Amino acid sequence: MIGLAELVAEALASLRSAPAELGLVPFRQRAVLTAQATWDEGAPLRAPPLVNVAGLALAGGMGLVAHQVRPAASAHVAATDLHSLPDSPPEFLRRPWLLEVRRPSAGERLFGSTFALGGYQLEGTTYLIGLTAAGAASVAPWRPQWTGEDLTEGTRQERSPLIDDVGEHQQWARDAARFAVVYALLCEAEGSPLRVDEARKRDAVGLLPVRNVYLDGALGGGTTTLPAPAPTGSRVAEERQVRGHLKRQRHGPGLALSKWIYVSGYSAWRWVAPTQ
Repeated sequence: MIGLAELVAEALASLRSAPAELGLVPFRQRAVLTAQATWDEGAPLRAPPLVNVAGLALAGGMGLVAHQVRPAASAHVAATDLHSLPDSPPEFLRRPWLLEVRRPSAGERLFGSTFALGGYQLEGTTYLIGLTAAGAASVAPWRPQWTGEDLTEGTRQERSPLIDDVGEHQQWARDAARFAVVYALLCEAEGSPLRVDEARKRDAVGLLPVRNVYLDGALGGGTTTLPAPAPTGSRVAEERQVRGHLKRQRHGPGLALSKWIYVSGYSAWRWVAPTQ
């Protein structure tokens, strides 16, 4: 099962021998020419996804790093609550990026059936590229405005002859955008259990360096249980579980600064009217 890092590495190797004149060609045309020079008709993916893989290689260049996400870390990203977009893009998403599992053939996944996900920006749009266990590839434009509003903002997909089921494709775009944003915030959040380590040089995928992503601690961040409060009045205490989540916290002089923190799961008691 070929990975996204391997495909990008192949495109980067092709670019090293490309003529200097290629740098004068508009980006979209450069991506097409790079894809044609890198892969022939026997390539495992159809042409449009490969053009975007070439675009990711062009945009990232030698500065692109593949993050190899371990299964527990992927599951933690999926289990972390985040209900709205940040009001500015996380640092990880400000440049081309690439996430994938280490062993897709062993059943490891990022989310759903997707085992690799990358993204790069072009003219105000982020192009999401994903590979699935079925050997298919998905490419979806994503145009978040970073308003602090709905997490699905900018993921609406238009109908296209290249898309068999626009509803399914739109759901994939939403899932991919959510995974990317939560992962990016966990990379910078205070208290995050994600750990990103530099891999050995020999673990590089072709010309692409690798970082390993682990989960330190329990999946979901564990759950803290608070003692039940004493009964009072006519209401009873009911225990509610709060999942681990990301929260923006103000700090500094006059609370002028802000940072993201990770809050581990906990149980909370709420007063409710008893059921009859």
